[in-house]
Amino acid sequence: MVTRQDIKADLPNWPDDVVDQWLLKLANQPGMGWPPPDPMTGHRWELLLTHPISWWKDVTWTQETRDCSFNELSIDARKTMNSMFRALIEGEDNGFGGDNSLARFQRQLIIVTRTGKFERPPVLFPIASGLSPLDGNHRIFAHHIALQMSDEDLAKYKVQRPAASQSVWIATHKNGEDPG
Repeated sequence: MVTRQDIKADLPNWPDDVVDQWLLKLANQPGMGWPPPDPMTGHRWELLLTHPISWWKDVTWTQETRDCSFNELSIDARKTMNSMFRALIEGEDNGFGGDNSLARFQRQLIIVTRTGKFERPPVLFPIASGLSPLDGNHRIFAHHIALQMSDEDLAKYKVQRPAASQSVWIATHKNGEDPG
């Protein structure tokens, strides 16, 4: 079993919350492990990290308040949100049915409409087209849906519309590069 300390041996300056949310759960999935192979060619880590650990060592994290509304997301993140809408709201079978997605979305929707904020700050990397989620799609999708709820529905369910700006983890590479 991979521990936070295993990952922090390679990424010592990364916040525990970022490691726990994003890398730890992935490292403990079947066939993953830590550290990722170098080169990662053909390994599942290649799709998630896109660069070797040496590149990620030059990434720093800050917790910031950012506008997380749909138009502030990257093009790919907007496509993901649209796909999640089709799967979780319209019931289309498009690959988001696994991972207990509907239950995860509903749980996050309850949290964001009752508290007005994310359960945990999503892990984001700003790229040219907007904010790119590394971890937190269900939280961001629930936030997106809550922002669109009618005043009548908010009153009916006795919940609140969250602010568009939320606390998030923002990644910055020392050379200004993005993970794409």
